[in-house]
Amino acid sequence: MKPLFEHITLLSHGKYTLPYCNCLLIEDDITCLVDSSPHPKEFLHLQDKKIGLIVNSHGHSDHNSCNHLFPQAKVLLHPAEHERVKSGEAYLTAYGYYLYPDEATRPLYLDAVQYHARPADGELHDGQIICTGQVEFEVVALPGHSIGHCGFLFPREGFVFTADINLDIKPIYAMLDSDVDDFLNSIERLRQLKPDMLVGGHGEAIMKENLEQRLKAYRDEILSREEKILKQVQSGVHNIPEIAEQGICFNGRFPEPRSVYYMHECVMDLKHLQRLERLGQVVCFEGKYYSR
Repeated sequence: MKPLFEHITLLSHGKYTLPYCNCLLIEDDITCLVDSSPHPKEFLHLQDKKIGLIVNSHGHSDHNSCNHLFPQAKVLLHPAEHERVKSGEAYLTAYGYYLYPDEATRPLYLDAVQYHARPADGELHDGQIICTGQVEFEVVALPGHSIGHCGFLFPREGFVFTADINLDIKPIYAMLDSDVDDFLNSIERLRQLKPDMLVGGHGEAIMKENLEQRLKAYRDEILSREEKILKQVQSGVHNIPEIAEQGICFNGRFPEPRSVYYMHECVMDLKHLQRLERLGQVVCFEGKYYSR
């Protein structure tokens, strides 16, 4: 727990540990949580708080798993994310569990990520201003990681809470509604905002130094993956499961459980191939991809 500004405290234990995230606690006329899956050691600081508002960056359980523990709170979420917080089956479908079946881990996944269905009470939209009293912040649509992924700009304090755009962690866009072009545009949008500080949703939260260069490097990581995927197609590997075996998006080494991250790799490779198809560099025929 670290005070950032008047009324705003960071809940973070400083490590990238799933299914937890860094959260903001705003203690103002309205007590507000920005994302709600702090590490258990950080959650202790919330036990005596009367949370009136929860603002979720997106619908992944490592950012909203504690919403159900605050039944009195109003939960706001981008409308494109609403279905997956209402239904575990919708959540699994969005992650590609039925496109790239993993029968062994699918029954275990929702419990493992501490999924709890809790419908949102209202919507977030780009440019929306949220006021808790003395604190005001703006919703900034940053899609790509997921279709309704949002960040939050705190203009007086000069920072953006970027949720799952974390510059020290490899980019992830592993949902069927993820989009590489959207992700690249979101990185560019952050560059154009020129904040003094970014506060990420995982790992070391506070990012201040060399933001311009780090955002470019983060973008270039995505483009580098795409080049490698295209080379796989050009070399004669035409279907996604075989391309995914290379683990390009995970630097050739899958974290455990391997089957889950292999599925994420399949979806991220699909997202790149869809972009390459839009760019006219590959063509898809009967589920296989060929270079033009």
